[in-house]
Amino acid sequence: MLEETPTTIGQKIWRGLIGFFLGILVLMLIITLLPAGDMEESLINQLTGRVSTKAGKIGNQSIPMDYFNAARRDCYYQYKEYAPQLADNEGMISNCAFQTLRSVVVGKELADSFGYQVSELAIKRELSRQAREYHSQVSQQAGYDKEDLRSVEDIYRNLLRSEPILYRVDVSTAKSLFDGFMRATVKKTESEIGIEKESNLAKISIRLVPFSNSVLSEIVERELTISDDEIRKEYDKQTKAGTTPKGEDGKPLSFDERKSILTSKIRLDKKNKAIEEKRIELNKKREDGASLEELAQIVSSKPVLFNNLGIQSLGSLSQGDKVYRLTQDQEFLKDMSEKGFGTGKIGGPYKDGDKNYFVEFTSLSLPDNLVASGSIEREDSRSLLGGFFLEINQSLGKERPLVRNVRIAGE
Repeated sequence: MLEETPTTIGQKIWRGLIGFFLGILVLMLIITLLPAGDMEESLINQLTGRVSTKAGKIGNQSIPMDYFNAARRDCYYQYKEYAPQLADNEGMISNCAFQTLRSVVVGKELADSFGYQVSELAIKRELSRQAREYHSQVSQQAGYDKEDLRSVEDIYRNLLRSEPILYRVDVSTAKSLFDGFMRATVKKTESEIGIEKESNLAKISIRLVPFSNSVLSEIVERELTISDDEIRKEYDKQTKAGTTPKGEDGKPLSFDERKSILTSKIRLDKKNKAIEEKRIELNKKREDGASLEELAQIVSSKPVLFNNLGIQSLGSLSQGDKVYRLTQDQEFLKDMSEKGFGTGKIGGPYKDGDKNYFVEFTSLSLPDNLVASGSIEREDSRSLLGGFFLEINQSLGKERPLVRNVRIAGE
């Protein structure tokens, strides 16, 4: 008997609904027949979209799950060797895997930028060598029959399947890129050698005016005045706002009972404001060309003179029991190179914890015959190159945000 072809819209909708529900019934039957456990849960998660076949994204590049698992396995064995107590920490292993992948992705991009890559053939040759070496070691051990030994081909196939070939290529490329970069020779140029000689032999004379925050506080404290009208005004303000504490009778405390507390509050507020105004005044006077003696008079201090200093000694100067650390503030070295030297070349204030300094860059004397010939290899070339490579890696990594799809236990 031939099936009648639906002709009306109603018949078509009815048959479509029947087909949809039959599909759901078949799917439920398949899930029911599956063995309970991880396989069933995995299938349900895939069908409902609760998990992804991608571990996440680094920038615009998606990370396949097998790629992530390979990095995770590498991190596990690293922790197992160097920090076994953390090897079972799922969160740390996953974080390590993602950070490893970010470095691999960045390394691959660097390599791609100048056409460098470790080929699949080179990877397979290395795996073949490892397989032959492992087979040779096992075959020489006592207690193994020839029938029990796996062939070189089986060992090779197992090694090849243990990690995705794409992951092996990218990791090998990133590692060899770093090793090749670190083997480069870095030499000091004639200009660098000349600058080093100049900095080592140059002599600087400076004058400085030190003052501390406590000194400014004492200065403004002597100038503070608080009238009864100010205290009364603050009391009325608090009473009107309903913030005046109340006594046992439920009424706001009287003006006389609050006077000492309000006086302390007003004094503190005025002192903080006056200190800030004093700082602004000092900066303005320096910008207007005030001499170091004028600035010293404002902060009740005297200029301190240091002659013929080496640049290296500027980090810690001492006179008597006083110690001055000028290079704690990065602006000091910047001003010293930009302002020049001579009377009135004043910079600051430079901060050193609670201390502040105004500095007059008095004079600079340079040695003669600074001409350098040739170039010499840097003793710190490996650490310098390592710093460059790390900075490049970190800078590029920041531009490639990490998006994770993998859930860590406990999240």
